[in-house]
Amino acid sequence: MKKVTFFALTIFLLFFNAVVYAQYIYYSGQLYALKDNFVSEEDLIRMGFFVAKNGRVYLVKDRNLVTGKNGDFLVNFEKYYPNSYKIVNDTLFVSIDFLSAFLNLKKSGNFYFDNPITFQSLEFKDNTLKIQIPDFVPKENVVVEIVNNKLILTLLGCSVKPENAKKLPSDFHLHQNDLSVSFTFPEKYQEYSLSVDKGKIVFVLIPKTEGVSWIKKTETLSGRTFTVNYIVVNPKVVNMTPLLPSEGIGSRATLKSILDSNKVYHGVNANYFDPATGLPIDLIIANGKILSHRYGLRPVFVQTANGDVFIRKAYFDLTLTINGVLFMVKGVNTSAISEVNVYTDEYGLRIPNDTKKDYFVFKKDQITSVGYVSSVPNDSYVVMISKELIKNFLGSLKVGMKVSFEVQPDGNYVIKNAVGAGPLLLQDGKPIPDANEEKLRYGGGIPTTRTSRTIIAIKSGFVHLITIEGVNGSGMNYDEVVEFLQSKGYDSAMMLDGGGSTAMVYNGKYVTSLSPRDIPVALGLR
Repeated sequence: MKKVTFFALTIFLLFFNAVVYAQYIYYSGQLYALKDNFVSEEDLIRMGFFVAKNGRVYLVKDRNLVTGKNGDFLVNFEKYYPNSYKIVNDTLFVSIDFLSAFLNLKKSGNFYFDNPITFQSLEFKDNTLKIQIPDFVPKENVVVEIVNNKLILTLLGCSVKPENAKKLPSDFHLHQNDLSVSFTFPEKYQEYSLSVDKGKIVFVLIPKTEGVSWIKKTETLSGRTFTVNYIVVNPKVVNMTPLLPSEGIGSRATLKSILDSNKVYHGVNANYFDPATGLPIDLIIANGKILSHRYGLRPVFVQTANGDVFIRKAYFDLTLTINGVLFMVKGVNTSAISEVNVYTDEYGLRIPNDTKKDYFVFKKDQITSVGYVSSVPNDSYVVMISKELIKNFLGSLKVGMKVSFEVQPDGNYVIKNAVGAGPLLLQDGKPIPDANEEKLRYGGGIPTTRTSRTIIAIKSGFVHLITIEGVNGSGMNYDEVVEFLQSKGYDSAMMLDGGGSTAMVYNGKYVTSLSPRDIPVALGLR
């Protein structure tokens, strides 16, 4: 798969690492490869030529006689073609210039053909153009140009039926002549990826994301060198959304797979997770929906409904109100059993069945059924709550009771997106005063090990997603990350999951070097 950016000032042609000057002939439904501008005797015979050699060369095709001597051809004793063939080890090779003229072939780029190749299918969906052509069509016939900041995809020697052309969006421009088909795309598409496999062309158009930029730098700290990726985000215009694998909570997938399934092109890995269950650890709120509970008093990144952002140890609770009675929620989408658990339809595992608990389903703030269910119905929630609580405060559960599930923040703001992780690194531009205690809150060598890191930080109202990888060695430990980020002038920062989970994708492509690990949550940029 190939990808290109718009930073080139000149036209860039993509030929899939094939030899740029490779040449082909498409004749009578068959493909022939040229060698140094000549067609072999074997291919001439496959094209229907009668070939004879006895000091002179004789070619016969369609009642036309070609005689050759000393490299020159004479057609039907009338038309003369100098320097048109050669004999190598008693094998005839005919020049493409002569053959093209004799067979009246068209030429587009380095592709010669008698009739254009018709698309077998054409489809555009989800910013992806899919074209099926015969599998013998060479990859060199697929050409991408960038002209005046517009992408142009050209297929040499091809044609498209009018009914297929109607399937394209109105702002796509299709140009077709007897040599090629070209698609010119709107300027909103700034980058692309392209693959050709067995005649299947997949051209993914990546729309420009306002408020998102990326840069890779080689940074140094205490004489050591690191590769650092930065995605800088304007949270006022970009939705920084936690994203899940297609199989939901309890499953894992690579970062790119998660982004692809959600049709997002930029992002990083997010929460820590339990490797035994695949369940994410700590808070997840995505577009206002609560997907995972807090884990102790760890730091959180929050994007509010009006685009403000902060990183700190925020104090807020998750509450469930049933018929006007308020309960504290102790778990969300978890296999751990507590007094009050809530499960959303993103939960992909079996809901625990505890005989000491009552269960009910609610949808649109109203109980729709009472009793245990093993999975959450679409667009609904399942609540597991202590029978003792129900008995003491409600008496019983009934269909139709009003229910609300909310997060209660510690200030006058509405949470749009949030992820919890840590450790906390910086606050108000300085190392946190209880750094030693903060490091003790995380096991598994998370603070002390020199390893790759994924970090979320804030500077002057912009969010920086950062990955750090050691060059020819390990990454950074907690103290080194703090020193590095403080030297860059960040206001606040915290770690996300790191080590083997560290990954960053920009414009649909990994910019980190580690082999992708399956993770439960991504932080995507829309």
